[in-house]
Amino acid sequence: MNRHVNFKDNIFILLMRIKVIKDIITLDADPEIFQDKVLDDIDFIDQTLIVLMDYLQGNDRLISREGFLKYQAEAESRFERLMGDFLRHEGNFSIREIPAVKEKLLALQNSSIERQKIIDHLGKDIHPETDSPVVSSDELAELLKAF
Repeated sequence: MNRHVNFKDNIFILLMRIKVIKDIITLDADPEIFQDKVLDDIDFIDQTLIVLMDYLQGNDRLISREGFLKYQAEAESRFERLMGDFLRHEGNFSIREIPAVKEKLLALQNSSIERQKIIDHLGKDIHPETDSPVVSSDELAELLKAF
């Protein structure tokens, strides 16, 4: 992805799609009508999160990277919770009777959790904890000699 990515808008769209899916499974929507579309949307969200994650990992010099990591973390968190909601739901949209779908959603939930760990690690790389000053007093004196 060598082009400009409108990260905030992409994440916003994903968050809205997550909300729509959550509403569909919370309401008593007919699974015969919506199930295939919901599962396609879940796949789309997961694949898009992977693409955005790859972009963040491959571009460690982005000006707004820290903010983008926070947006990505929020989207991952909501996606992971959606998978949990979907797996626990007992209404019309229960997937308990479909073992293959249940396994897939568990795998997607686990993948999201792993991406969240990567985001946490990347965030620590931006602000590494250090006990020593970045520039010693001798180095600072040497740098200020010219002034």
